[in-house]
Amino acid sequence: QAIAIEAAMTPNAFCNYFKKRTRKTYITFLNEIRIEEACKLLRAEKELSIAEIAEQSGFQNISNFNRKFKEIKEIRPREFKNKKN
Repeated sequence: QAIAIEAAMTPNAFCNYFKKRTRKTYITFLNEIRIEEACKLLRAEKELSIAEIAEQSGFQNISNFNRKFKEIKEIRPREFKNKKN
């Protein structure tokens, strides 16, 4: 809702505008950005737990984080973290 206010639009108008311009929902876009941030943290901060990385990336729920991570990256966060880069 805050982003819609910044754009001087109602939440519904903003969502419709965003989807029309990007072909994805704002929430999908936001989750993609959050997962990319999580990937950076998983590579750089080996001492942080998956739960800490999920929280720092903007996810309130670890199971939702795991589900969205696998959906977007096609690999589980732990596997990504343990993968040799």
